Amino acid sequence: MKHHPKIYEDVFSRDHLGSNHKLNLDKISVGPDLELTEYTSLFKNFLNKFYEDIFDGYVRVSWLRRKFSYCNIRTVFPMYKNTPIVNLAFVKFVRRIIGKDLQIVTRTKTFSKIETYFSSLFPGFLEGNPFTNPEYYKFPYKHITLDFLFLVHQLDDRMELLDVAEKEKMSFAVFMDYIINYVSTENDLLPKPRFVLKQNYDKNAPFYIRDNKKDLQVKKGKKRK
Repeated sequence: MKHHPKIYEDVFSRDHLGSNHKLNLDKISVGPDLELTEYTSLFKNFLNKFYEDIFDGYVRVSWLRRKFSYCNIRTVFPMYKNTPIVNLAFVKFVRRIIGKDLQIVTRTKTFSKIETYFSSLFPGFLEGNPFTNPEYYKFPYKHITLDFLFLVHQLDDRMELLDVAEKEKMSFAVFMDYIINYVSTENDLLPKPRFVLKQNYDKNAPFYIRDNKKDLQVKKGKKRK
């Protein structure tokens, strides 16, 4: 991975001079029963555990879905490469036999992006079992959380970038500025910008990086199907 010098200014990790919306911690109140330091610690610890639990759930859902076969045809990943008969049979099986609707999870943008990491994070993903060996499938980072993975899911250097964030113990705001500098510098080195940075892309992605090259590959794959 290329380590680019800092060129682009910070956007998310600090307020700019003259900003009318500067964060002032002295103006935050959380009620008479909590101090701000206690509230901050409570909030942070909760989110760390909450995001770990979401990741664990995603791993198990993905594993269960990929183990499914129908007419001797095994489910494959990415899911758009499956035949309609397998996808339809799986949806009917879950709704009729399991009695739930799994698409409330599988159709979310967060799940579909995080799922792309599992083969890299857990070699032999399908050979093991997250229900009987949860330690192997545990979220592998101590400092960064699920949201960091979502941000860089389309980048070729995503694993190396996450390692930098983990090593440097970056906050999400600092990591966003780091990625902006990285992606913008990468674009500067190309004859035509490859990466598009979008803020407020949709309600599920307040900040999104799109790799035009990979988007094109996915669209071609879906058309061939």
